[in-house]
Amino acid sequence: MDDYDPMKVYFRCNVCDFLFMENPERFPVMCPQCGSEDVFRT
Repeated sequence: MDDYDPMKVYFRCNVCDFLFMENPERFPVMCPQCGSEDVFRT
């Protein structure tokens, strides 16, 4: 069984189109692949 953290939601990066999970209370939310802050919640 995967460890699912209910505090994390999915975000997608507008720069590299990478989909990742992050805690939305963390600021800023940054893409772990390219480091961009240009992300949106999915």
